[in-house]
Amino acid sequence: MTMKIVIADDHALFTDGLKNLLQSKGYEVTGIARNGMEAFKLAKQLKPDLMLIDIFMPRCDGLEATKLISASFPEIKIMILTSSEDEKNVFDAVKFGASGYFIKSFDSKHLFDSIEALQNGETLLSPGLAGKILDELEELKKKQDDHSRQGLTERQKEVLSLSARGDSYKRIAKNLNISERTVRYHIQSSIDKLHLQNRQQLISYASRAGMLDS
Repeated sequence: MTMKIVIADDHALFTDGLKNLLQSKGYEVTGIARNGMEAFKLAKQLKPDLMLIDIFMPRCDGLEATKLISASFPEIKIMILTSSEDEKNVFDAVKFGASGYFIKSFDSKHLFDSIEALQNGETLLSPGLAGKILDELEELKKKQDDHSRQGLTERQKEVLSLSARGDSYKRIAKNLNISERTVRYHIQSSIDKLHLQNRQQLISYASRAGMLDS
C-alpha cells in the first residue's frame, strides 16, 4: 500500500523538489500546505499517513500545527523537516507529538531510511540533535524533581526521614505525637506526590535526591 504524504512548507521551490523526490520513490504526495492552518485542514481532509512539516511558516507555525494535528489525529505520523537546530524547537516538537525531527541539509537516502523507520513506530532525530533532546529532558526531570521535593510538607519530610531510619509506623506516630493512621496518610501522600509506587521506592528516591538531609 502506497504511503500518503502531505508536505507543509511555504518555500515553493523546496516543496516542488521534495515532492518530485518522494514521488520518484513511489510515495504519493496528496497535498501541499503553505502554513500551519492549511496543514491542519489537509490533515483533516486527506488523512495522510505522514506529514513533513517545516517550523517557520506564516499564520500558524509548524510547532503549533504539530500540536493541533497530533491532538486531533494521533494516527498521523509527523516529521519536522526544517533549518532550525534550536534545542527548544527540538524538544517542543517531540513534546507536541512529532515522531521525527530533521535538518533540511540531510541527504535523500537518510530521508527515505527515516520515513521507513517512522512507519515501524520509531522516533528519530537528525544526527547531533539526539544529545540535545536528552539533555533537555534530563534538565526537565531535575526541575520536576525539585518541584516534587518542594511539594512535600515539613511533616511529610519528618515522617519520611523517620521511616527511612527504619522506624515502624507505631514508633513514628509516638515520636511525632500523631496517630498511626496519620503516619500512613503522610507516607501515601508523599508516594503520590512523587509519582512512586510504594514505601521502598519512596525511601530510595528520597535518599538519592538528598531529601533525608533536610
